[in-house]
Amino acid sequence: MKPLSWIVLLITISTFSQTPGGGVTDIDGNRYNSVIIGTQEWMKENLNVSKYTDGTLIHQSTSGDWGSLLSDGWCNYNDDITLGTVYGKLYNWYAVAGIYDASSRANATLRKQLAPIGWHVPSDAEIAILSNYLGGLTISGTKMKEFGSAHWAIPNNGTNESGLTCLPGGFRSYYANEFSNISLNGFFWSIQNQEVFAGYSHSYYLSNIRDYLVSESDLDRRFGCSVRCIKNGTLNNQSYNNNSLNIFPNPAKDQITIDCGTNSNVIGGNYKIVNTLGQEILNGVLSSQQNIIELINIKGQGVYFVKIYDSSNALLDTKKIIIQQ
Repeated sequence: MKPLSWIVLLITISTFSQTPGGGVTDIDGNRYNSVIIGTQEWMKENLNVSKYTDGTLIHQSTSGDWGSLLSDGWCNYNDDITLGTVYGKLYNWYAVAGIYDASSRANATLRKQLAPIGWHVPSDAEIAILSNYLGGLTISGTKMKEFGSAHWAIPNNGTNESGLTCLPGGFRSYYANEFSNISLNGFFWSIQNQEVFAGYSHSYYLSNIRDYLVSESDLDRRFGCSVRCIKNGTLNNQSYNNNSLNIFPNPAKDQITIDCGTNSNVIGGNYKIVNTLGQEILNGVLSSQQNIIELINIKGQGVYFVKIYDSSNALLDTKKIIIQQ
């Protein structure tokens, strides 16, 4: 009979472990971890950038002009930079759309890119793919929210099974420039351009008291909401399932062997071992078809991921391993 601690570990693995992505750094130097969910790769933190990808500054609103803006704007909740560090910036829809002046509002070809290069603000269709993968709108919110009460108000039934770690950053209204609902709701913009009502666009929000992801189809574009970005392109079913690469033993204790099989372009490549938070624990060069990796400096048993890159630094595979002490 397996000891209770091992059974608990197995339950934790099946319920809460996620596959970390490669992450991204924005033009301000902010680093974002990412998580792979189905065929998509999502940021694990809210966007916190102050410039478009070409270096153009986004207007920072701290002087009471928020409600009158018809071009880009960002702010920290309550204009408090310490809250911005945790929850990211709040953006109006014009910043999401890259509208920085009257000319770019009239001509879409002049608009800027808010998301880091290689990433974008999600569309309704992409959010639907995410939600459906997590079980649909009625239950996906629970799986998106950060677990516990460190940021979410009680009661919070978030399990964070998705790995998105969504936070309740609240919002800023366009009337009276008021900030509201931090710790209660997380509002996230879609890039969808809703023309059903002039001046309105699409967003989604999570609540501390609800299981579901709520679709908000007519939010005024002058509201300030959080932004989560998705990586360009779609992962195919083989992107993280290269069967010619093998890691053993698994579970492991003191060392593992990375067997590169028939992958000749792996020599001169590298590996990275990361934890379930996406933090890099160990890395090294792949010098042969079979590479023995010592694990003695890794502290703490549990689930880890081995990311394997070829000689051109392209990601070949991500393998999940269990390390025992």
